[in-house]
Amino acid sequence: MNRWALLFFAFFAPLVNAQTEQYPADRPNLVNLEQQRFLQLLVKRSVEVRYSQLSAEASRRLFQGELGLYESVFSLSIRDEFRRRQRTADERVQNFVTGNTRVLDEIARTNEVGLRNKLPSGGELTLSYKVAKKSNNLIPQSSSFDSEYNTLLNLTLKQPLLRNAGQSVTETDLRVAELEHHVSNQQFKLQTAKTAIEGLTLFWQLHRAEVALALRRRALSSSEALLADSRARIEAGKLPASALLEVQGTLMSRQAEVLRSDHALREAQGKVATALNLTWLADAEFSTQPTFKSVAAPPKAASRLDGQALEEWPPYQIAHLKLLQAQSRLAFARNQMRPALDLFFGYSGTGYDNLSAASQNTARQGRFPEWNLGLSLDLPMRGNQKAEQQFLAQSARVTQAELEILAVRNSFANDLIVRQSDLAQAVAVFESSKEEMILRQSLLEKEQERYQLGVGLLGSLIQKQLELTESQLRLLDNQIRYEIALATWRYMQGALLSDYQIQITEQTTSKQ
Repeated sequence: MNRWALLFFAFFAPLVNAQTEQYPADRPNLVNLEQQRFLQLLVKRSVEVRYSQLSAEASRRLFQGELGLYESVFSLSIRDEFRRRQRTADERVQNFVTGNTRVLDEIARTNEVGLRNKLPSGGELTLSYKVAKKSNNLIPQSSSFDSEYNTLLNLTLKQPLLRNAGQSVTETDLRVAELEHHVSNQQFKLQTAKTAIEGLTLFWQLHRAEVALALRRRALSSSEALLADSRARIEAGKLPASALLEVQGTLMSRQAEVLRSDHALREAQGKVATALNLTWLADAEFSTQPTFKSVAAPPKAASRLDGQALEEWPPYQIAHLKLLQAQSRLAFARNQMRPALDLFFGYSGTGYDNLSAASQNTARQGRFPEWNLGLSLDLPMRGNQKAEQQFLAQSARVTQAELEILAVRNSFANDLIVRQSDLAQAVAVFESSKEEMILRQSLLEKEQERYQLGVGLLGSLIQKQLELTESQLRLLDNQIRYEIALATWRYMQGALLSDYQIQITEQTTSKQ
């Protein structure tokens, strides 16, 4: 911190301390806002940040749901059947023993359990175990039992060979949901940084209103003292009576300025309360405790223009993630243009007996296996128009995403240069304002000496006081402009949140 900054603090610190020193006794509703703590509280209470955080949480839950893609599915089926019907002539001829029985009276129960799994290749594997029991009025006529059991152990595989084949196609929804979760996290980070930079602007506007009101009150006190001095000089015959009117006019003007500054302070306090999501009370007040940064220009060359700064820039990350999403959907759309050619494979171990245990043992031993193997082809005769149009649509979206990345990169590069120039200009203007204020202070002191010696003019003294006050306000405005320009520069560099000890905790879900 150089000597100019020390001079600036020495001048403005009494104005701020004059407000905060009264806090314990006669200003019980005064709320002190330390700059870093204010930003941390703002980020925590901001509705926009909370909304963005909930969006990230929702996308995380959706991604977590997609992780169940390969979960095993258990199935259970219990079915009872009751039938009473006439037997056909063919049925009676086929079984001579039961030929005279014209009516079939039957009760059946089928119990089946199974497991079904999705495979990364896009296939589906099913394992099931089924036991069917049947009792009717025909079985006792041909055997010594009144029931029969049929047990079936099935293993089936359906594997796509063209359409819907491959892990990348199978996991398209999972990949898109994962990328959407990352997009939401980057949007949360971006919203937090935006809220912080907007909060800093509100903070400095409030600080400006506080100090401006203190300066206006100080100028009013000087005018009141000058009015008392002028009256004494008029009584002593050292000033004409008309001089009193000039001082009174200045006094009334400064009273109006104090009222306007007080209104501006109230307005700034209301904006801060709204940003903090608070209901503001009429008798409550905010008092800022700013942290001034050492005045220094940014580096002449943006060394991180094409490196880490761009890679960490949330809008660039969002655009890149959207491009990956579009490419995933494009690959899926390309796959859907293929014919549907599926391979079917199945194995069954059967067991038939009048006893349940014997039927199940026979099925498990595999003494009577059944095998099946086949292909299924589904080929649209006039082309798959829907899939082709979806592919063309996704191709257009990929191009859109690529254009967005290019636009974000160019915007970042241009904005970084502008912010760099803005910060350098803010430093130069601030340094010039400090020199001007010192000059105005020196001129006022000399004019006061001339006035005390009786060789100076009252109007000139009033003008010098006004010029000093306006110079002080310009210095304050330029100091705040520098602080905001510096914060914006740090925001572009991705370091604003870390500067104020604000950490973003992203809730992530591991891919199983």
